[in-house]
Amino acid sequence: MINIQKYLFFVMILTFSIVSFAQKNQKFVIVIDAGHGGHDTGARGVADLEKNIALDVALRFGNLIQANYKDVKVVWTRKTDVFLELSERTDISNANHANLFVSVHCNSASNTSASGTETFVMGLNKMSQTDDVSRRENSVVFLEKDKEKYEKFNPNDPEAVIAFEIMNAAYKEQSLRFADLMEKTFINQEGRKSRGVKQGNLHVLRNNASPSVLVEIGFISNQDEGTYLASEEGKQKAAESLYKAFQEYKREYDRRSGVDGQQSNEDKPIKVAETPLVGKKLKIRVMDSKTKFSPTSPQLKGLTDLDVVQEGDNYVYYLGETDLQSRADELLNTVKRKGFSKAKIVEVESNKKLEGVQNYRVQFMTSNKKYRDKDDKFNGLTNVLRVKEGGLQKYYFGQDKTMEEAQKTLKQVQEKGFRNSFIVTFNGENPM
Repeated sequence: MINIQKYLFFVMILTFSIVSFAQKNQKFVIVIDAGHGGHDTGARGVADLEKNIALDVALRFGNLIQANYKDVKVVWTRKTDVFLELSERTDISNANHANLFVSVHCNSASNTSASGTETFVMGLNKMSQTDDVSRRENSVVFLEKDKEKYEKFNPNDPEAVIAFEIMNAAYKEQSLRFADLMEKTFINQEGRKSRGVKQGNLHVLRNNASPSVLVEIGFISNQDEGTYLASEEGKQKAAESLYKAFQEYKREYDRRSGVDGQQSNEDKPIKVAETPLVGKKLKIRVMDSKTKFSPTSPQLKGLTDLDVVQEGDNYVYYLGETDLQSRADELLNTVKRKGFSKAKIVEVESNKKLEGVQNYRVQFMTSNKKYRDKDDKFNGLTNVLRVKEGGLQKYYFGQDKTMEEAQKTLKQVQEKGFRNSFIVTFNGENPM
């Protein structure tokens, strides 16, 4: 059972600390959390993964704030494709004494006609309506080492509920206000369908010492909405809607605080911090090697989700793909800090077609045995090409003309369980 007196004492100390800090700190702090990341892909959409869309929108949202507000400090929980535990995201927010915490996610449903935005605040009322979302967004704990830390709160324990409501009361009103602003902005700015503001038992919100929301910017399982959210227009519009809601929230915050904020900026056109590249993408060429390393190999120094492309006798390792120079610079710095001093940014044309009979295929298996097409070992892959090299049989799937198509094929193969698969350039049916 939870000792409520201890929680009351904790809340008093926490409130005093926050007030004292606010008096010293002149900048409004917003922590923007891109949901999922790394090996936690989140939902799989019709056009892209949740982790990728959430990160892109979160970065654009924060960049808009930085470009337009000098009195706001923007903190991202992650700026690259890395895995963070839910508690780490909360720790980042509290360590930075956040005035607002926004966690960006995409929705998904088995009913592919489901669509619309919805925003969640931490709460225990009407939770039965949001069990599916809470279960899905909390499921990342199964990828974490210490799962027990999330089991300390029991929503069926009356004392735990009372203690929670006491701790949550200081921030709930403002959490609901920002959530309401976001849903109204999605409707007014984009003409999107809103599913409203809801409450849920969400681990990433529960221990935040600030107004906190989790926003589902749409259903990526829906063909139309998922395609839209994966597009440049969709991600930019979503970021601008979040920014518009933030503008109004910040104006109200300044008025309540008696602070002369940057309200005059709100009637001016939004400054776009950076123009995306058109028709090209930037990648980090991490290294070249004669050896094909497994994803967990120590030679990769903890880098995950690397794309591997065989070019002749070399394996080339790439990280990330972006149309923003600033994000490419951040990725390069991350890679160099890992020890890859020769890493560099390269420009690629994902839609550029190979000439003649050249094509990309995905190598997914090497064996000293011959297997027939449609063998059970292929996990459902068909039309497999077998190429003998030395005493080994190498098995390839797909036949694509652009790198963009090849990367989609690679993901399809990896989802079949072949995590060590990679892309190879062919001339007809012969590896180049």
